[in-house]
Amino acid sequence: MNKVKDSAFIGVIILDAGWHYTYINEYAAKILNRTPNELLGKVAWAEFPAAIRYACYDQFHKALKNKEEVHFEEYIKSSNQWIKVSAYPFGGNLHIAFRKPDFAEISSLLESEYYLKYTENFQDLITLTSVDGKFRYLSPATHPLLGYEVDEMVGTRILTYCHSEDIEILKNIFTDENYSTVADQGMITCRFLHKKGWYVWFEKNFKWMLDEDGKRSQLLGIWRDITERKLVEERFVQAQKLGQFGSFERYLTDEYCMWSEEMYRIHGLDPVDSMDLSEAIMLIVSDDRYKVALAFETAIQVGISEVEYRVVRKDGEVRHLKSQIERVLRDNGRTAVRGLIHDITTHKQIEAELKRSKANLEIAQEIAGLGHYDWDVIRNDLYWSDELFVLFHLRREGFGNTIEAFFNAVHPDDTVKVKEAIRDALHGGLLDLVYRIIVNENEVRVIHTMAKTTYDEWGRPLRLFGTVQDITIQKQTEELLRKTEKLNVAGQLAAGIAHEIRNPLTALKGFAKLMCQANEESKLRYFQIMQEEFNRIELILGELLILAKPQAVAFHPHDTTAILSEVIELLNTEAIMSNVIIELDCEPNLPLVKCERNQLKQVFVNMIKNAIEAMPIGGGLHISVKKVAGGVVLYFADQGMGISEERLPRIGEPFYTTKEKGTGLGVMVSFAIIDEHQGHIEYQSKLGVGTTVLIQLPAFS
Repeated sequence: MNKVKDSAFIGVIILDAGWHYTYINEYAAKILNRTPNELLGKVAWAEFPAAIRYACYDQFHKALKNKEEVHFEEYIKSSNQWIKVSAYPFGGNLHIAFRKPDFAEISSLLESEYYLKYTENFQDLITLTSVDGKFRYLSPATHPLLGYEVDEMVGTRILTYCHSEDIEILKNIFTDENYSTVADQGMITCRFLHKKGWYVWFEKNFKWMLDEDGKRSQLLGIWRDITERKLVEERFVQAQKLGQFGSFERYLTDEYCMWSEEMYRIHGLDPVDSMDLSEAIMLIVSDDRYKVALAFETAIQVGISEVEYRVVRKDGEVRHLKSQIERVLRDNGRTAVRGLIHDITTHKQIEAELKRSKANLEIAQEIAGLGHYDWDVIRNDLYWSDELFVLFHLRREGFGNTIEAFFNAVHPDDTVKVKEAIRDALHGGLLDLVYRIIVNENEVRVIHTMAKTTYDEWGRPLRLFGTVQDITIQKQTEELLRKTEKLNVAGQLAAGIAHEIRNPLTALKGFAKLMCQANEESKLRYFQIMQEEFNRIELILGELLILAKPQAVAFHPHDTTAILSEVIELLNTEAIMSNVIIELDCEPNLPLVKCERNQLKQVFVNMIKNAIEAMPIGGGLHISVKKVAGGVVLYFADQGMGISEERLPRIGEPFYTTKEKGTGLGVMVSFAIIDEHQGHIEYQSKLGVGTTVLIQLPAFS
């Protein structure tokens, strides 16, 4: 009791690493002529610039720097008295006790119940442990930190709660002092078992209290919960692994450096406590050592630097690394360099592969006569590859690098078409265009370009990237083939005309002779036969004129459903008379088709009349119209006898027909009209099942 009573005249102050008051008892505040609330949180040197003499400043700094207790006397001006002061460093904090000189020695203060009473409100856990490792005292922070009541842990062994991987660390502290390699005070990190089953990470500052004989009597420990910090560290380590980042730090005066676990993995080494500087240097490719040394020197002088270099792992693999280095000043006043290392080997490999691919692409484009361009729509900045300047017979110097400079090279008759196509591509995404350019002042070349537009997140066009190919020779070849084909067709037509017209002419000549000797009744019958032959000749010549006569065609957007409906209404009577039922099935919201209305109607008439004639005993004709990418498709499906596979390829040839009285020219005319509309006709048929004609037409954009 006397000890506690005497302690009522002992001042107790705790200062943190920033010299802030974190605890002060009433007696200490009274000596400083303040109240505890007036001082808590304040900086000691700022609060008492004249009241505290140099001895306090010097001795307190000495205690923290050397991490050893100090004892001295000091004069307190505010209370006009001398006091004895003892300062004890614990875990970055400074615990200070002072009394009047005639009081008992202060060295036993840290073991007293009175001191422990004044630390009950600490968030950190404070413990006193016996030499044999049993808890003799635990502060009230036990419950919020570990979930146990104080009474549950007092008298139990400290190793009971320690994580199995950390037991050896604690055991070393309690090893017999005659054999222990652990100092009487220090800091460790370990995990303690929470009552609910998980482990809590602690940073423990410890100090052995000595008895009168200088022997260890009990262990004072201050335990700080660092679980959150450990989680952050673990996440950082995981992030380093995922991002292939390592970190390092080295004091300038040390011959070793501290590496993160990922640093060792990057270099293909097993982790050790520290990396010898000379060994780390030897890992760097010899050609890169100078620039690495220069980067470190720059960081030391300027504060920060960056360098890329290569290292060779033990297995001989070369890795490419990128390092950001900075100079830092540590709390102990020592200068260090630290940095991040990023393994960019994969990036370098991809970069090299891209360079090879680009070089191969340029070679392939050169061989194929292809060029490419990239138009930045926002800035109107147009990039052309070297091949494009060759194709356009232009020089890069003086080229405007704008879309207007490109338009200047386009044939005047195609400029509007090109501008419209590019405008549509910016909204539709794709460009596929054939146009002409003028080179060498009067030479016309034919160019084919294909491009794709990229957009931002709001759908605004950003870039138009495409390729360009000179197809002049190809077009000339196609034109020559067309002329040759026309000659072939003309020959076929001439032979067909001769054959088709000779037959009725032969009949006409024969009946003309017969009429000279025939009676009136026979003349009338011969006359009717001759009239039919004249009509056949007229039909053949009329269809030939459609094929041969060039017509000024005006294309306009039309609704295919409306045109079909008109044709069906026109032919429905004929269909009914032939016992044929026509069904029309159209999808909603079909796009318009750019066409010449009467020509398209003529094609539909041919398709429907052919279908009706293919079903002499009647049947059904199902017509459907569907939307497809870029246009519409029309299906004419009849239930006739069908066409054999060997005859299908000849559909569309002049004068080739599957009908008894047909000429084959109607289908040929239909093919010509659909081709002029940039469409496509396809026949699908099976004997005994029927025929389906597929007509695909591009949509009006």
